[in-house]
Amino acid sequence: MTQGYYAAISGMQTNQYGMDVISDNLSNISTTAYKSASAEFADLFSKVITVGNTPTSNDVGYGTKLQATSFQFTQGSLMPSDRFNDLALEGNGWFGVTANNQMAYTRDGSFAFDTYQKVNGDVNSSTDRLVTADGQFVTGTMLTNFAYNGAFDYGDQESNGAVGAFVLNNPTNDAELGGVSSQGLLEFPTRLAYPVEATTQTTFFGNLGIANETRTISADVISGKNENNRLKLTFTQSAVQPSEGVSWDVVATVTSNDGSVVYDTQNGQAVFGSAGDLSSFNITSMDNDGTPVAVDLGTAYSGVISIDGVGVSGSSRSNGVSGGTLTKYGINANGVIVADFSNGRQSAIGRIAVYHFQNDQGLNRDGGTYYAETSNSGKPLFWTDANGNTITGATVRSGALEGSNVRMDVGLTEMIVSQRAYQANSKTITTVDEMIQKALQMHR
Repeated sequence: MTQGYYAAISGMQTNQYGMDVISDNLSNISTTAYKSASAEFADLFSKVITVGNTPTSNDVGYGTKLQATSFQFTQGSLMPSDRFNDLALEGNGWFGVTANNQMAYTRDGSFAFDTYQKVNGDVNSSTDRLVTADGQFVTGTMLTNFAYNGAFDYGDQESNGAVGAFVLNNPTNDAELGGVSSQGLLEFPTRLAYPVEATTQTTFFGNLGIANETRTISADVISGKNENNRLKLTFTQSAVQPSEGVSWDVVATVTSNDGSVVYDTQNGQAVFGSAGDLSSFNITSMDNDGTPVAVDLGTAYSGVISIDGVGVSGSSRSNGVSGGTLTKYGINANGVIVADFSNGRQSAIGRIAVYHFQNDQGLNRDGGTYYAETSNSGKPLFWTDANGNTITGATVRSGALEGSNVRMDVGLTEMIVSQRAYQANSKTITTVDEMIQKALQMHR
């Protein structure tokens, strides 16, 4: 009969553990990205009353025990934030953070910035490293498409008192993650410049008509000094015309945008056939403040023409990109860190790593919202697509945080069940005690 004591005591203790798990869940109902846990119970052991070939079991259990505490990794609701560096994962995966060469994994993306000078004593070389609230560094892949140039004029030398900035050398729209073991700290340069790409070719289009009137077609051209200059072609009909078609004298000039500085002037001639198609043009290149620009009027009917009965028009197209300075950063759904520049261009500079495990249930809770890998979870890995390319495996939401997945209604219900079970086991102890007392009285 005393085994009833042990069974009831183990039941009380086990339900006490269950209450501990429930109370921990409810206490973290407002914790960012908290994952709730469930207490799983199991039979302690049993004793066979008689041994024999019986059609039914004849064993008696000796109580219960806490078998395991399993995590509930269901998605928490997404809460909007006004900071782009607040991140939430929608789907499977973990952010990786590191401190003192120890890796940990979390779903809590409430990240901040820690400023660090790449060149000691040079404030212009500062970068903002992405960190957690307690100072652990968020990991990922940084591209090598930018580098610090201590002599670069960022355009604020007079107010800043010094030159120097990080300069982009290879704009790109994507960033591939390296291997799991090669992930490092994520750094956002505070001064990042998009380099000027000088204009090297300008193509003109339009119809000059055949009337003896002056025509002009202009194009914006960018110099190697990041000046936005003007290349203008002025057409006047030649004094001597060919027997067929029409000939135009051309004056080509390259000036500053306001026309106050003239960088180059050339005279040439454009000859068109009887059908208005371009036959020849003898100005091939202009000097744009030290940068040569090829001048292209097209061939035949592909560029500038001279046809009667069609409206007079003129347009141009130039390559090249003005230099720009950093205006803001953003993080897209694939975790790619994108820099926006004042010239309207963008470029990726890195990518936040999203880690996965073969068995998330095998992770160990490591304090806070951190988890550590174990032999049961397996090593962290990156997911790949059918072509072997690394993919995120989850949607990264910038400007949002994942809420706790604890449900208050479920927690309160479980609390009532656990309380009733605890009370029932305590009642078992008093009942068994009464039975033993009765048996002792019978002995006397």
